[in-house]
Amino acid sequence: MFASNFVAARRMAIVAVLVWCLWGTSVLAQSQPTKPTVSWLASSVPDSARIELSKIVETNSTAQMRLTSQGSCAVKGNFLTTTKVGTCKIQLRLNSTPKFTAATSVAIIQIKKKAELNVLVTASLANSFEKIGKVFMSKFLNVSVRFNFAGSATLVTQIQQGAPVDIVAMADTINMNKVLSSGEIDKKSISILTRNKLAILVQRGNPQKIKTLSDLTRSGLKVVLCDLAQPCGKYASTVLSKANVSFAVASREASASGVVSRIGLGEADAGIAYFTDGLVAGDKVDAVKIADNLNLIAEYPIGVATKPKTKDKSAIVAFIAMTKSSVGRKVLAENGFILP
Repeated sequence: MFASNFVAARRMAIVAVLVWCLWGTSVLAQSQPTKPTVSWLASSVPDSARIELSKIVETNSTAQMRLTSQGSCAVKGNFLTTTKVGTCKIQLRLNSTPKFTAATSVAIIQIKKKAELNVLVTASLANSFEKIGKVFMSKFLNVSVRFNFAGSATLVTQIQQGAPVDIVAMADTINMNKVLSSGEIDKKSISILTRNKLAILVQRGNPQKIKTLSDLTRSGLKVVLCDLAQPCGKYASTVLSKANVSFAVASREASASGVVSRIGLGEADAGIAYFTDGLVAGDKVDAVKIADNLNLIAEYPIGVATKPKTKDKSAIVAFIAMTKSSVGRKVLAENGFILP
């Protein structure tokens, strides 16, 4: 009896020691300081500027940041001041804290003249490009992006009439070919950025219970489409012909956003535009899918002007690169576009 009690007590003691050791190891691991993260947010800044350091660098360490600089820049308080075009080398030092180890990080930032990019974009890409533009301008602080959103056919007219342009993104290759033929856009710069499909757009909640293209022929329905000069109008005409569906159109709009606006304001019951428009305007309209055998794939080309308005050619390259980067692809995918 005594022997069995002794064995049991010994086992309990061993288990207690193991539990204590495991707990101690866990606590020790949790208490070990880790390396802090340091993110350099900007890669270029304007000359003769005073910029908040929060726009340049961020860290999760609670230690006070100590920054030193070399080149055409200086760190003064919470600001980075720049003098002339050149490079700025910044070194960041962080002391250790109970949670984080000490760390040092260095960045080389380009100091450039202020530049403006003129980006002409088809209306259905407006939401995506606004988001991409914000990320771009937070990284390239010396560049401001000036967007012009309109239907692709309207963009062609604007470009051919002399509107300033550095980059253009359209919803079809037909309209892009027009500005290629007239020489305003460089043929070698063209690539397919993304793709899209059409959808039936209806009022929020689909009160008319529209499910197919044939439902658009119901008596009393107000259906709006894009103008036939615009890609969304031509695409809708093609899809309706494939479905052998025809009806009286209540109005023709200058862009896909015009179709969304009409339906969202209750001025129309339904319309045909891009599937992505239904996602972006989800609080105003809903998108009803069109059967794949009746639908089509719209290609969105992007290109660069033959004679760009901006003098900073590197800004053009950087912007297009961002539209195709993980940042741009994520934004486009979240907005319902089909990635190439």
